[in-house]
Amino acid sequence: MRPGYWFGLAIILCLAGCGGDPPPEPPPAAEATVQPAAPSPAPASNKPEDLVGIISGQVTFEGDKPVVKPISMDAVPACAKQHPARIESEEVFVNGNGTLRNVFIHLKSGVPAKAWPVPATPVLLDQKGCLFSPRVVVVHTGQTLEIGNADPMMHNVHPLTRLNEEFNVAQPPQGERLRKQFVTPEVMIPMVCNMHPWMKAFVNVVNHPFYAVTGSEGTFKLAGVPPGRYEIEAVHERLGAKTLLVTVGAREEQSVQFSFRSN
Repeated sequence: MRPGYWFGLAIILCLAGCGGDPPPEPPPAAEATVQPAAPSPAPASNKPEDLVGIISGQVTFEGDKPVVKPISMDAVPACAKQHPARIESEEVFVNGNGTLRNVFIHLKSGVPAKAWPVPATPVLLDQKGCLFSPRVVVVHTGQTLEIGNADPMMHNVHPLTRLNEEFNVAQPPQGERLRKQFVTPEVMIPMVCNMHPWMKAFVNVVNHPFYAVTGSEGTFKLAGVPPGRYEIEAVHERLGAKTLLVTVGAREEQSVQFSFRSN
């Protein structure tokens, strides 16, 4: 046979045996990652105690700051020697930020009629350095007011009540605390000491828990207020009383502002 025939046959056989590697198989599809469903938010509580609001605010003082007269204890040397520096009356106490201290704040009307719990802890009104401390206190009807005498001299405790029972009790030096309760709501009862005429404090009696007394920042906050419309009152021993109307919704905070001017 011709040589070319054998050469062609060899090429055909070689090609048939060298077909190459088979094409790679496609990679398996990646498995989808399943994210857990986010938990549903807890439903809002509809319990009455969880549907309450807040009333907050501040009491400012406008105009010229009143001249405060110093307290003279010279008539009672035992009192005077406890105060080597000048003592100023707290009758009108304007804070450094222009707010007013010792203002009694309370919900005057609109509070639901119910037997609000009476706090078990007594409120302390002390006598130190021939002064009542603090200047303004608040007690719930039926709550105990404890009146102390931390001084080394006799004092006299005399609330000038209008609605509650009046009492006039001599209190020995550093003796046991006097314990009294009030049964009727009453605002700004003057508490005096007949033996030391410069001594004065004010007792407020309420029948609900929505009250406050402004301090060094002139602010107040009444928490746990049921939804409703209220008359809120700010009372000062010398500058009088002011009222505002405020409506509070469930879980809502309302802010109010009182302003007093020297009279």
